[in-house]
Amino acid sequence: MIIIALLHHFAHCFERYSTRKKLSALPYDLRKDLGIMQDSFEAEVAKGNVFTLMKELSSLSTINLRDKRK
Repeated sequence: MIIIALLHHFAHCFERYSTRKKLSALPYDLRKDLGIMQDSFEAEVAKGNVFTLMKELSSLSTINLRDKRK
């Protein structure tokens, strides 16, 4: 059970990492149409690096929170 939760956590972290990378490639006009503010855009793009990915992968507290919600 814990292995499945751990794999789910890893998949979620890699999905967030790739989404942040794709977000950084969006042009300004498209971000404006989507309603993404510049400050929130910069904050999310700044998280799209390997160090943040490793930090999120190593945090196991989110797995414990998900298990408690179920």
